[in-house]
Amino acid sequence: MARIAPTRETLVVLFAKSGNVCAFPGCTHELVTSRNIFVGQVCHIEAANPGGQRFNPNSTDEQRRSFENLLLLCYRHHKETDDVATYDADALRAIKRQHESMHGEKPFKINESFLHRLELEMQAYWNEIEVANAELHVAPDFAVRLNVGLPATKQFAEIGAAVDRIAELLSYFTETDTTLNEEIRQHLKSLGYELAAFDSVPYFKNPFFNRNWEMHALAANNTHTDLIVAIKQAEVRFLEEYAKTHPNESEALAALEAAKQELHVMAVSAGYAD
Repeated sequence: MARIAPTRETLVVLFAKSGNVCAFPGCTHELVTSRNIFVGQVCHIEAANPGGQRFNPNSTDEQRRSFENLLLLCYRHHKETDDVATYDADALRAIKRQHESMHGEKPFKINESFLHRLELEMQAYWNEIEVANAELHVAPDFAVRLNVGLPATKQFAEIGAAVDRIAELLSYFTETDTTLNEEIRQHLKSLGYELAAFDSVPYFKNPFFNRNWEMHALAANNTHTDLIVAIKQAEVRFLEEYAKTHPNESEALAALEAAKQELHVMAVSAGYAD
């Protein structure tokens, strides 16, 4: 699992709401000195990689590098918050909310040269990832190809396509389980077996009749609904932050408005099968 660097846009918002001081309660350690040297650290609430503090296997790489999962700390308090027994994810989110509520009204503007340097470092990272994926994969014939050049605003369209493919797979499994009983019956018939005993079994005692019906009709459908709604909510949140740093990007603003309308429809109509 590759560690994905935060975007420049995310860093702009993160620094803007930091007040240029460590987010740890009571700490006044500056993050960027008057000489434009970054002396703080960009920290993950839930770790970027497995094995790290508070790693959440259910999160995506995009969620791990998102504004909501990052906070700025001095080195001392970054190390102190490695104590997950005291500082779990909820505790760090509370620290982040409190700090940003105190400093968010008077945004700290990060020096452009600093951001430019970070941007170059992140571009170098993405170039390295692209080369690694294209040329260094341990099994090139089976490699999952990364679309490194995909614009951030298009990422959710790719996610949506993957969700659609999941829906197709679920439909296929439903269909195969629905026809399983008849397929077995026809197979036994082709082998010359008498089917009276097979046909006499009540459907509710027949393990092949509507096999996994509840899993298909309820659990799978409801989980798919959860996934669609969660992704749409994440899309609105992401585009909301993206628009703050790209106020003149009409395509992004249009995507945000469309996503907001779609989420509103889901808010009043999305429901579970029961």
